[in-house]
Amino acid sequence: MIVKNTVFMAVRMAITMAVSLYASRVVLAQLGVVDFGIYSVVGALAMLMGFFNSAMAYAMQRFMNVELGVSGGKHMQDVFAACCVCAVIVAGLFVVVAEVLGMWFLDHFLSIPADRIGDARIVFQLTLLIVAVELLRVPYNSLIIAHERMSFFAYNSILEALLKLMVVISLSLLGGDKLLIYAALLVAVSLLVTASYVVYGKRCFPSVRFSLNAKNRNVIKIVKFSGWNMLTCVSDLAFLQGSPMILNVFFGVTLNATMGIANQVKTAVYAVTRGMQVASNPQIVKSYASGCMADFHNLIDRISRISFYIVLFIGLPILLNTDFILGLWLDAIPPDGVTFVRLMIIFCIVDSLTGPLWISMQATGRIATYQIVMSSVWLMSLPLIWVGYQNGLPPYWLLLVWILIDFALLWVRVIFSGKYCGFGVGAYAHKVILPIIKVTLSGCVIPVALAYAGLSSWPQLLITGIASCVSLCAAIYLVGINRQERDAVKTIICKYLRRNHAL
Repeated sequence: MIVKNTVFMAVRMAITMAVSLYASRVVLAQLGVVDFGIYSVVGALAMLMGFFNSAMAYAMQRFMNVELGVSGGKHMQDVFAACCVCAVIVAGLFVVVAEVLGMWFLDHFLSIPADRIGDARIVFQLTLLIVAVELLRVPYNSLIIAHERMSFFAYNSILEALLKLMVVISLSLLGGDKLLIYAALLVAVSLLVTASYVVYGKRCFPSVRFSLNAKNRNVIKIVKFSGWNMLTCVSDLAFLQGSPMILNVFFGVTLNATMGIANQVKTAVYAVTRGMQVASNPQIVKSYASGCMADFHNLIDRISRISFYIVLFIGLPILLNTDFILGLWLDAIPPDGVTFVRLMIIFCIVDSLTGPLWISMQATGRIATYQIVMSSVWLMSLPLIWVGYQNGLPPYWLLLVWILIDFALLWVRVIFSGKYCGFGVGAYAHKVILPIIKVTLSGCVIPVALAYAGLSSWPQLLITGIASCVSLCAAIYLVGINRQERDAVKTIICKYLRRNHAL
């Protein structure tokens, strides 16, 4: 099931990544550096208020997965109704908090050209509407993922990407203020996609309906769990979205455009591994809820390693050819664009290991102390970035702090997972860290050497790309997976060859 769902998510990734990269190029060209920077920083401000969404989604998926693992979904309507109540309450709170704090921060702290401040306020309001609509979508999204209907999830993501591509293309055809048109059209896309989730949920899960008639104890459980998750979500968004605000204060909207490009690369690099983790998360939670601890531990180890290999596989050719790839992608590379993209890829490689450890703690439900410690470490990033900039450090200091904090958090997660999930730091180091170190050292030598061989742009891209593919595949097979996984790979290859031979 995980493999099948991962295939759906991989197809989704390939299409959405291609659309996203092309769309970013066109949007930057159509809006210009200033308006693109405004949209990036204002959008980040709105999404900073959208931490409710993430906290609530994690809680809902966890309780739905536990319900499926324990009783097979007999009481899913009760859980879903509680989720609907939480979504409505949180959406209302979100609007109030965002309007008060968000507009205050936008007017008093962000560095936005005076002639564009009015448009920035409108874009902020439209972005808030998108976040509010997506909050109300969360119960349906969680229901679909809990039942592992990744085909719909993938198809719908592709539809959303294509609709956003149509929005981008329309910018070159429509007159008027393109920044406002772009934000308004994205609102329409969000409404349409949310409607598709509701329709699919009603058709495929007829026994589950939207309802505000929920049992108080279920609502309280989800709210409490969301509350603890909210600590990490707030610090997470402060870490990933709040820090660009500091970048804006010190360097203006031009560097926000650079950060926007780096974030697009992060989204593209993450696409496959995030899709695989979304596909595997329900199985991890269900295996814990049903008491299958051996399967639970094996899934965490395996998904951690595979996540790292995927990000390294995608990221290495980009690291070795960043200048040339950005030149092909963008008409004009923003300031410090090459450095930002390279450091962002390194951040993604480190961060790829965190997903399975995080979901293992969610599965246990014992997250209070964990979330407090995690949040404290996350929030250390903001003063570190601010102090660094005040002392004259370059703009890419932000990403160096991201990498440092994320590496520290990896080991915090390992320690907590060892305490509450039954496997220790030593076991994780032996089964996960040691194999990925072997793969990194042995698989990167040849591609890196070829990158410094003095080749020209296209030949270097093709040769280092092929070398990365072959070298990493060989390293993963020889030293990156265990004997059982190697036998499984052999079986799959033999079946494929026999099938093609028979044809």
